[in-house]
Amino acid sequence: MIPTFLAIDVGNSSIKWGLFDQGVLLDHFRLDLADVSSWEKSWNARCKDSVKAILICGVVPDVLKKHHRWLLNICDKVKVVTHLDLPMQIKVDNPSVTGIDRLVASFAALKLSVETDAVIVVDAGSAVTVDLASCRDGFLGGAIMPGLKLMARSLNQYTAQLPEISVTDQIRQTAGANTVDAISFGVGNAFLGGISLLIRKLETQSGTKAKLFFTGGDGFLLANHLNEGNGYFPNLVLTGLSLIVEESVNG
Repeated sequence: MIPTFLAIDVGNSSIKWGLFDQGVLLDHFRLDLADVSSWEKSWNARCKDSVKAILICGVVPDVLKKHHRWLLNICDKVKVVTHLDLPMQIKVDNPSVTGIDRLVASFAALKLSVETDAVIVVDAGSAVTVDLASCRDGFLGGAIMPGLKLMARSLNQYTAQLPEISVTDQIRQTAGANTVDAISFGVGNAFLGGISLLIRKLETQSGTKAKLFFTGGDGFLLANHLNEGNGYFPNLVLTGLSLIVEESVNG
């Protein structure tokens, strides 16, 4: 299969590209937020002769604008996705300033959940968002909290003696007998506990057992600890952009 559609998600730490054909994700990779030469190399090597349309969304306004302007020079069908492009209700105070990644991921979760009414999407990156959506009511909002690495880094930056620890793929389950292990034990379990509590509160709000979707850099870690390894979708936002295209074609 040859990629004909490019989905782009501009995040806080990187730019994610996803190459699709007829709704199937063929390839995905990350690019540097500022290295234009890497953008050019990726386009010329993987997209130049086949991609006909591009959807882009993002939460870093300056980089989003720069990337969009650059894309317009190489493709005449480039669209920045906003909340107005999502075929679902958005029941929050101000949809225009709600993170577009949260909206697109929730839309994707709903489209992928044909057997349930409610979904909870946990996107664990630099920040963590935990959002509730339903087939009946659409996007209902949720919670935002610091990500795992940000929590660990803040202890180092705002104290005199605590080191910045390296977060591993496992959350420590026993008390720390030294400073590094104590931070690992505290931060890791605060991370898990906070998200677990938010999920329970959102399920109570929905009145039903919701299907869980985990995405983002620490999504796999959360899926393993909170959902027995189930529900990890590493490219949920990219998939959502592709589903927007499918919805517009079929609608």
